[in-house]
Amino acid sequence: MTRHDIFLPCLAGAGGCAALALRLWQWSTGYDPEAQLFSHRHPASLLLLLVGAAVALVLILALRRLTPPDNFPQGFFCPSPFYMTLVAAGALLMMGAGVLGLKEGMAQLALWRLDPASQLLTYPAALILCALLSLAGGPAALVVGRGFYRGEPSRSASLLALFPPMAALVWLFATHLAHGTDPVLLSYGPHLAAALCLTLAHYYLAALFHGRLRPRRAVFFALMGLFFALFSLGDGLTPFSLALSAAFSLSALAGAWSLLRGAYGPPWPERMPSGAEEDASRDTEDER
Repeated sequence: MTRHDIFLPCLAGAGGCAALALRLWQWSTGYDPEAQLFSHRHPASLLLLLVGAAVALVLILALRRLTPPDNFPQGFFCPSPFYMTLVAAGALLMMGAGVLGLKEGMAQLALWRLDPASQLLTYPAALILCALLSLAGGPAALVVGRGFYRGEPSRSASLLALFPPMAALVWLFATHLAHGTDPVLLSYGPHLAAALCLTLAHYYLAALFHGRLRPRRAVFFALMGLFFALFSLGDGLTPFSLALSAAFSLSALAGAWSLLRGAYGPPWPERMPSGAEEDASRDTEDER
């Protein structure tokens, strides 16, 4: 049986790295700076479409048999150091992105005050709101992930799980505002696609707590978000966008891998109740 919990994330990561290499090639030899247009006849343009379509098709075919976990979230258990590392890294990056977002939002707000006609007030407001939600979303994701790691999600997990998708939604809106007047979609399309996929991934991951079990969609958008996030690294992202892209990619990858690991990996060792563990330790001490 194919270990999809290993194969599919590696596929998305390898595809994203290949797309990044092709994107850099496209920028260096397939972009006309005078016309500010990409050449549609450049080989990289066709190869990028083929790589993206191939990754998406393989994910769709491989995820057809993915079923919802039993008794979610009470029965969910992912005692993997790798999972907790992804959760912690994503949470820390999310909080760091919140700090960067506040700085960028305040800078854009200062520019708007100097020249209100230069841009809409909604852009700096969206940046600041996204930063505040990211500062809250980092600790929230850490608490939810720790509950899954221990197999005992907290009662507030259903509420805390909403902060990352809310932050991602505002990030998507801010990304659209930043590039809404750019007529060349190809210049910012990968970053916008990454924000869209990662927003949907966090939405479907949070929906698991509210009885809407769509694990195939959650995993698909999480891995496609990782693909587009790596793809968009060649487009010169701002520090705030780069940090958010990394944070949401790791957070979505943690959720997707936990679902894949529970469905396709070997069974976890049975976890004894806390009282039984204490009794067992006492018995061991008595025998000694």
